[in-house]
Amino acid sequence: MSTIKILQITDLHIKPHHGETMLGIDTEVYFQQTLDYAFNQHGHFDLILLTGDLAQDPCADSYQRIYQYLVRYDTRCLCLPGNHDDFNLMNQYLNKSLISCDKQILLGNWQIITVNSQKPGKPGGEISQAELLFLEQALNSQPDLPALIALHHHCLTTGSKWLDTMQIENSAEFLSLIESFPQVKVVTCGHVHQEFSRYHKHIALFATPASCFQFKPNSLEFSIDNAAPGYRLFNLFDDGRLTTQCHRLPIKLDNLNQNAQEY
Repeated sequence: MSTIKILQITDLHIKPHHGETMLGIDTEVYFQQTLDYAFNQHGHFDLILLTGDLAQDPCADSYQRIYQYLVRYDTRCLCLPGNHDDFNLMNQYLNKSLISCDKQILLGNWQIITVNSQKPGKPGGEISQAELLFLEQALNSQPDLPALIALHHHCLTTGSKWLDTMQIENSAEFLSLIESFPQVKVVTCGHVHQEFSRYHKHIALFATPASCFQFKPNSLEFSIDNAAPGYRLFNLFDDGRLTTQCHRLPIKLDNLNQNAQEY
């Protein structure tokens, strides 16, 4: 039985200029280290999923630098937007070679779908009616293939009160749609800067640590954790089964400002 290996990296928060820092750390350095560590540890991947907040204060240069890091690995990559991203710029600079902002691909015996949960000008998420229609049509088009759905914002509460004010506003509508399709096996997201797993009906729901700084779980207010950068590995099997695990870099974030009240 063949296995599809997917690397999910999320919440890069790459600054406009090389060498700029955020909360005391160079997020770009840790994105590079996360990519390097994942490939050194696990070898080849069939797909990289970048699930939003690729850039902080996005500009052409930040997306061009992300592209240059990705293209070195000669691996197909799907990029989707988070609340900090400019999706128009992403489509301009992250749509070359094996790297794209494609929304629906077939990979082995699986369908991979990316959903835009951006609510323009807001930190929280929302899935537009047009996006829900696209998702429904994509699932109807491949009823016999197990599906993985990737998006940026979370659709169930995490236990952190301040983060949960930013979950997808129409989560109930989204969940009602996908639960009606038995082939939907998994939904994975970013945004929450921590590991998270739940089940909704037959669907496994995951969140993945950021490639930079993390948020402290179960916090009432904004709180930075001292956990290391991380990523998620998926193994997808032909029969619809999957395994997944988060991995952390064996490092400490030097100079991280854990007392910050915002970012």
